[in-house]
Amino acid sequence: MALDATVIQQGFGFATYPSVFLKAEKTDEKTGKKKFTWVKHLLFGDRLELERANGAPQFQVFGGKKYVQIRGRGASGYVLPDEIQPNRILEVNFIDVGQGDGCHIVTPGDEHFLVDAGAGDNMYRFLKWRFNLKGASKSPPPFTVVVSHSDEDHYAGFGAIFTPANDTRQRFSIDKVYHNGLVEMSGESAETLGTLVTDRGVKYITDLCDDEAAFQVRANGPGTVGKYIRTLRKTSASKIGLWRGSPSIYNQDGLQIEVLGPVRQTINGKAALPVFSNKGKTKNGHSVILKLTFGKVRMLLGGDLNEPAEDYLLQHYSSTDVAALRLQLSNQNLTDAQKQAIRQQITDAIGRARAVFEVEVAKSCHHGSADFTSEFMRAINPLATVISSGDDEPHVHPRPDTLGTIGKHSRGERSLIFSTELARSSKEFVEIANRNSDQAKERTVTVYGMINVRTDGEKLIIAQKLEQEATRGSWDIHELIWNRNTGEFEYPF
Repeated sequence: MALDATVIQQGFGFATYPSVFLKAEKTDEKTGKKKFTWVKHLLFGDRLELERANGAPQFQVFGGKKYVQIRGRGASGYVLPDEIQPNRILEVNFIDVGQGDGCHIVTPGDEHFLVDAGAGDNMYRFLKWRFNLKGASKSPPPFTVVVSHSDEDHYAGFGAIFTPANDTRQRFSIDKVYHNGLVEMSGESAETLGTLVTDRGVKYITDLCDDEAAFQVRANGPGTVGKYIRTLRKTSASKIGLWRGSPSIYNQDGLQIEVLGPVRQTINGKAALPVFSNKGKTKNGHSVILKLTFGKVRMLLGGDLNEPAEDYLLQHYSSTDVAALRLQLSNQNLTDAQKQAIRQQITDAIGRARAVFEVEVAKSCHHGSADFTSEFMRAINPLATVISSGDDEPHVHPRPDTLGTIGKHSRGERSLIFSTELARSSKEFVEIANRNSDQAKERTVTVYGMINVRTDGEKLIIAQKLEQEATRGSWDIHELIWNRNTGEFEYPF
């Protein structure tokens, strides 16, 4: 098959579904003879640069087949011409940031989003590795940042990214910073999230920060500025609040990123968010919720949602108070018929919410904690779930009951559960003799702990790095296949 004309014109293309083996001649250590074998395992969507001579692609025949010379993932070699496609796909990388969340999105139009960045510098080191900043000849692309909420294990990692490097080629340009509207001051009470008001016995936070001007008023107003504001101040990019009703933050090249939460109310003429018992529950529960839709593929990123928040969201999207119905079921005096009627109301409410929340791939809320509702998990109804959790934390994330419930309320005969912590299967930081420790850290985090989601809207893979290369390659790849008869994706096994 001939090399695609667009690939020739661009000078680059992308690896085809589900993966491609980059091959080259290697000397067999045992026999001393040369053999043509794979040297790099490339994932669907990996960028492949044509190796040219006098401006023309270079071809060579091996075993009766015509190969084209390319460079991909830092290695040179050969692939078949039909293993290169001209179009970029959607790439969603769940980074092993340790305890916390961190997600890097590359759109089909080559625009970059960062959704949270963990507590430490793992995301920063991933980006250094991804864009080869140590040897970079140009600056990395600009980023749109989304801070789901003001928990340190979601925002603190942006500190290193927002801090300008001395070398302009290693600086990260930030277009804008989206957040949930709650700009946290230092302190323990919910009042440090905004202005606290009470309406009909319910407490709310008002004076939410929707734009840069409101952020500056809040940051320079009364109260003690804490680490959250200090971190956001490190970038001059505009800080913009998001809520259900905000325009999609991206809607190009077939990809839409829409905002499902937080869900605001209007109290005394002002936008408001209800308080969920305390400060921690409130800021977590009102995390920014993003839904990505690309062709037939849907993904959900839900920050640190918790039980009261999930009940609140279900009530908003289903027009049913599921929490109240759940409480009714605890009444020991109900007849079987009454219980069945209540369960049916809950099922109907979940069905209405599922029209909004059902996705193929979901990022597990709150690192796989036990603070969730089964009803909300049923509404998400995913095929695959990704859990971002780390070492040295006192919560035992992901929790056993959470893992069981995710499996129970996922689609398909075999649901998929991925974990950045388990994918690494090694210490987050390792010391290797005769090797720079920063390089060792980068390898364990950026290579082995990352969960890679790749899709063109029709085909979908989820991949994690094998700890040791196998005959099948370097990646553990799970393919989700579209079933035309059922109109759904399936995981074949």
